[in-house]
Amino acid sequence: MAKRRYATVFFCTLFAGQITAAPRGKPALKGAADIFVEAKGKILRWQFEAGEILELKKFSDQVIKVGKIAQKRSVFHRVLLEAKNPDPVKGFPLEGTFTSLIRGTDSKAPYGESEKYAASFYLKPTGQFVVDKNQYMPNIRSVPTFPENRDPVLTGDAALETGATWERPGEEAMRFSSLILVPFNVRYEYRGTENVKSEEGQKNCHKFISNYELSYGGDDPGGPRVFGYVTAVWFWDAAQGIPYYATEDYNVIVVNEQGLANEFKIKSRSYYRKFRGRSETAKIDLAAKLKESIEKDNPELSVRVTDQGVAISLPDVFFDSDSFKLNKPAKEALDRIGQMLKVSDAHHIRVRGHTDATGDETYNLTLSEKRAERVAEYLIDSAELNPDTMSYDGKGAKDPVADNATAEGRAKNRRVEIILLDK
Repeated sequence: MAKRRYATVFFCTLFAGQITAAPRGKPALKGAADIFVEAKGKILRWQFEAGEILELKKFSDQVIKVGKIAQKRSVFHRVLLEAKNPDPVKGFPLEGTFTSLIRGTDSKAPYGESEKYAASFYLKPTGQFVVDKNQYMPNIRSVPTFPENRDPVLTGDAALETGATWERPGEEAMRFSSLILVPFNVRYEYRGTENVKSEEGQKNCHKFISNYELSYGGDDPGGPRVFGYVTAVWFWDAAQGIPYYATEDYNVIVVNEQGLANEFKIKSRSYYRKFRGRSETAKIDLAAKLKESIEKDNPELSVRVTDQGVAISLPDVFFDSDSFKLNKPAKEALDRIGQMLKVSDAHHIRVRGHTDATGDETYNLTLSEKRAERVAEYLIDSAELNPDTMSYDGKGAKDPVADNATAEGRAKNRRVEIILLDK
């Protein structure tokens, strides 16, 4: 088992939704209960409307110990899931990406992308996940999950009052030589309502705690083993039908088939929000405004609409040959761009490096990453941008915008793009 696998994949619990009626033209199957009708009016239920996007931003301080060697670092997990038309039997279909981004102990450094996974699954209003057996993400499933017939808005025996408890199953997907599912039982306790602050502001939320133990393996001497415990505090946004904020302590030891033990001590904080992606019209309008402000004084820069958002492109002439050192014109242009980004409504900015197709592929990929990292660092320092809203990666020669067969085309392909992501 490679150490990197477990250093980056603990996304932990996410999801949410809005309790909506089944769409017209899609009645529940005969004899099957409509899960949205059962959920209507309850507070502790996930809620989604078609087209809404759930964003989870989870920041983790990690200590990973292999033998006597311990590594500290910060990991940013960004999850984006778009809701499709709900199914009255299966629940909310969610499709999107799970991305891991890593930086060292310097809290002012940008995050670099490490891993990215696509995912498609169903989420029921009570919190159960329905995931294809061969799909890795989401790796922690059905947490949090709520009681079927109890809720804070109900009365009598169905009431969920402060101190009330419930238990529900969950599972974690882990990769060894094959994908395995580690089952566990989660214990929950409702703590009433409490005002809580997060990066989105302050809200009065429903608070509950969860904890579970992991104990897997042992029957097969050569098989993997997992043991440890996980505790979390949740603040639930009843109006949105999603968590608002959560904290978690993850203390787990994973032993692979070769007997190598990996110990994980992870403290994390998670922020959730729902939104709708920027429309094509809005992207075009934003690009036009950026063009007017940027290209007038810096004709060597260009702005274009992409599938992911609006990209500001910095040409290769902003760097010394085969170098990631920024020259004076580059810094002057970035100073102007940074001030614009500071007042923009961008929730996340991705800096992406590109090269032409000449030369060694590995060298080009490394150079593109280094150039993107340097631009991100400069923007954070010069414009005092929040490093938690900025990340970088390098694509090498994988995404050309022009023909690499010509000198002019190769020059256009050697670029760094600052992308104001749609979602």
